[in-house]
Amino acid sequence: MKTKLIFDIEIIGKTYRINETGIFRVAYELFNRLVSDQKIDISYSTTDVKNCKDTSSKIDFFFDDHNITSPIFAINCERVKFIPFRKEKPFRIFYNKIGIYDYKIDYNNDVLQSAQIYHSVYNPLPKGLDKFPHIKKVITIHDLIPLLLPDLHFTSNLLKKIVSSIGKDGYAICVSENTKKDLLNYAPYINPDHVYVSLLAASKELFYVCNDEEKFNSIKEKYNLPAKYFLSVGTLEPRKNVDHVIRTFLKVVKENNIDDLGLVLVGAKGWDYDRIFHEYDNAQELKDKIIITGRVPDEDLASLYSHANSFYYMSLYEGFGLPPLEAMQCGVATVTSNTSSLPEVVGDAGIMLDPKDVESLSQTMLTLYKDDHLRTVYSQKGLERSKMFSWEKSADEIVEIYQKICNS
Repeated sequence: MKTKLIFDIEIIGKTYRINETGIFRVAYELFNRLVSDQKIDISYSTTDVKNCKDTSSKIDFFFDDHNITSPIFAINCERVKFIPFRKEKPFRIFYNKIGIYDYKIDYNNDVLQSAQIYHSVYNPLPKGLDKFPHIKKVITIHDLIPLLLPDLHFTSNLLKKIVSSIGKDGYAICVSENTKKDLLNYAPYINPDHVYVSLLAASKELFYVCNDEEKFNSIKEKYNLPAKYFLSVGTLEPRKNVDHVIRTFLKVVKENNIDDLGLVLVGAKGWDYDRIFHEYDNAQELKDKIIITGRVPDEDLASLYSHANSFYYMSLYEGFGLPPLEAMQCGVATVTSNTSSLPEVVGDAGIMLDPKDVESLSQTMLTLYKDDHLRTVYSQKGLERSKMFSWEKSADEIVEIYQKICNS
């Protein structure tokens, strides 16, 4: 018998064609597999009350672009076509006060009455679900970083709502054992038997060993890459500790008179990125050795990873940490922090360091720059380790978790 699932795809609509990283990838990869899983009868939900017009249209584009036959909606947010003067502040305040809004949430009662599981991969569980107590509520917890390290993040209020919406009776799927531990420490009222772990994965279609020299020559020209480079991939924000990588890289090239090596930083500007660019601005005569690409298209990533001398991800804290897995899957020697969930991802297939230890990172950088054999060893280790992860495996685990929840 099929599990009747409502899957919240709002995050897909919000970020489609704009910022398809992190949680978007998780939502997309899972939804794409669950929609065709013979054990699942799926419908979808979106309740974006702030920008539902764009979200709804982008979800339609997403279905068309990926040849997905649109499932039935369970909960849908639609913009009300005409409310007089709704853009004028006095009218907005007045309308809110009397309970008139420029959107409406449509509940498909037939779907909701028969549904067994509601799964949100990001948003707080909608309060409207309280009217349907037979539905088991599930939410994916990616990390507790805004609550654990508020100085390095800015979305703690949203995460508080997400965790609070689980309540005593809801269920959580964490993306690592470390995140499960953090969740239960932060919210001890949550039933530990209601918390599961399912590790993430990296797309095999996007991240693979890319030896296409013609393609790489094109990418070198596109991003003005040096022949030899260290690589770091991730949003440019304080938690990613990119300033530490920049400082250490500059130290290594200065002290060892290295003139044929660059540092390539791939990723969009994130919250409070000023300290990263402060390090870049202070590089002075060595500034041309640091290439900041911004966010790059998915189709360029495999080549960028595969041709790097080595990959560095010295993040202070991660819920999972997809870039190191992507790097290992592309066959590049990988260096990461030894904190939080990263040991679950990298294991012994990468070099793990204290994220604040300049000397150990300096020595590692210099060794990997010089030692072809060591890079090959870690390349092979990473490729083997990455075989443990796949989105097919993750989706199968999620389906098993649904069945356990339904039978609990």
